[in-house]
Amino acid sequence: MSRAALARFVLGVAVAVCASAAVFTLVTLRGPVMATVPAPDPAAVLTGAADAPVGERVVVQTVVDAVTFDARLPDGGPVVRVRALGVQPPGACYGAQARAFAAQVLDGRAVILGAGAGPATDRFDRRLAAVSLVGGSDYAVLASEAGIARAYAADARPEAMTAVRAAQDRARLAERGVWGEPCRGAETPSPAGSSATATSTTTSSAPGS
Repeated sequence: MSRAALARFVLGVAVAVCASAAVFTLVTLRGPVMATVPAPDPAAVLTGAADAPVGERVVVQTVVDAVTFDARLPDGGPVVRVRALGVQPPGACYGAQARAFAAQVLDGRAVILGAGAGPATDRFDRRLAAVSLVGGSDYAVLASEAGIARAYAADARPEAMTAVRAAQDRARLAERGVWGEPCRGAETPSPAGSSATATSTTTSSAPGS
């Protein structure tokens, strides 16, 4: 194994450790009902760890929600708002927990912004980008695996969505994040005494969506 490959592997392991800590924090926020939820599949956490992602390296300044953050461009450049492609927020029922997870994984860290399949920005002037952690892990896969975001194909590269949807399926089967109690896949909290109905949005209508 070359030194470069070894370095990328070590970075990937470090990312996995950080992601596991984030999952633990997320479980703690949910209380006893989430105590038995398994951690994300390590294979998904380390997706792409052997291959350095291609794109622009930026540093996350502030996390807005599960898929939106402010990042500073290289060489002391301006701060821009970024919307991660491949996923969308889980909805109000799990929004606070999802943001906490995203902050644990992204806040203050360097990430790589890759090109999507559509426009460079959306109508809210957010930069649309495929987001990878340093070391190669795809943030959309990690977020879907943890159940803190929903797969969302708009403007994402089609070839990237296969892994995202597979991660979401695993999270749903394991009842992680929004797929577990009390949301059961619903976007909004259900009224007391009623059962939640799973929903999935297909459009992004406001900043943070």
